[in-house]
Amino acid sequence: MSSPIEALTAEQAAALDRYRARWLAIRRSTAPCDREAAEEGVQFAYQAAGLEAPVRFVWRDSPVALFERARRASGRDGANVKSAVIDRPRRQARARMRKRLQRRVWTQVERTVNPDDALLEPVTDLIEQATGTAHDGRSLIERLLSARPLSWPNALALLTGRYGPRYNAAGPNELSWLGIHEYARSVLGLKNETSPLLGLWQVAANAGWLLPHQYTCWLSERPCVLHGDAAGRLHFASGPALRFADGWSVFAWKGVEVPSWMIEQPEKISLAAIDAETNVQLRRCMIEIMTPQRYVALGGARKVAADETGVLWRRIWFNYDIWSAVEVINATPEPDGTHKHFFLQVPANIQTAREAVAWTYGMQPDDYAHVVMRT
Repeated sequence: MSSPIEALTAEQAAALDRYRARWLAIRRSTAPCDREAAEEGVQFAYQAAGLEAPVRFVWRDSPVALFERARRASGRDGANVKSAVIDRPRRQARARMRKRLQRRVWTQVERTVNPDDALLEPVTDLIEQATGTAHDGRSLIERLLSARPLSWPNALALLTGRYGPRYNAAGPNELSWLGIHEYARSVLGLKNETSPLLGLWQVAANAGWLLPHQYTCWLSERPCVLHGDAAGRLHFASGPALRFADGWSVFAWKGVEVPSWMIEQPEKISLAAIDAETNVQLRRCMIEIMTPQRYVALGGARKVAADETGVLWRRIWFNYDIWSAVEVINATPEPDGTHKHFFLQVPANIQTAREAVAWTYGMQPDDYAHVVMRT
């Protein structure tokens, strides 16, 4: 048996970022799927799992359409085989890898090649909401026991609802773990440990979502639109942040799902509309889309403090929600001689503009005052 890998060489460590970028590109791809290559990959994955290749492949233009179709699965489609095709190979490959890599090496590879992705993590939840499969927090046993009447049809509905699509399908984010193993194969030479995953790699690189049954394998296209902000959150200021070819789409502002009209018809955002909104997150988004400068200019907030550092503005609603922002002026003039005004949102308990500006720098007011005096 080969000895464990206790540390990465400089060349191996340098390759981590390359595989991270490669799999981030795969996860976020909006290119049309290569259906022929994806179906070939499925066949290889079934073969590696000891199964016959599916009799038929059924493609849909979005995972929502895929899940809706899969709800009507019948005996003709066979049992769901995700456990055999994806889950078991993952567990086995992970166990083999952990035997070959020291714990700190495995952690280094895992955290670098497959980090959390704020752009894609909400997508599964959004799909659950759209398909009515969102989890209510109860365990499967609790859900089964509370079914009324407690019958096999009701139990089956629970199993094929929340515990069907969510746990028996895989999309770009759910298959991102493959990047770790591809790195181990290509860079660390762990070929025997990763050979059963070759088909899944081909699927992940050429398809969107995968829902494997014994005789029918459902696949979906990737999104044709996927936008995020500089922080990597789902966001687009002039259209849907996420859209599939069949028209299913999501509008988002800095990671918050918003109604389409806020993006497509921002002129409808008014002080009255903001005050009428009870969702705190949506209210913040409305102010940002309107722009804090215009919100203040229209009388949405009142001045609570001012000093040489700026002006502190505040708005308090009846549900005790508080919006506070400090207005500061850029010391560097624009080409036309004017100075830009910036509004920085700050915690509600701040009482002075100096305290607010200091907070934006992660400083205490007195410390910030000393810095300003020295400059």
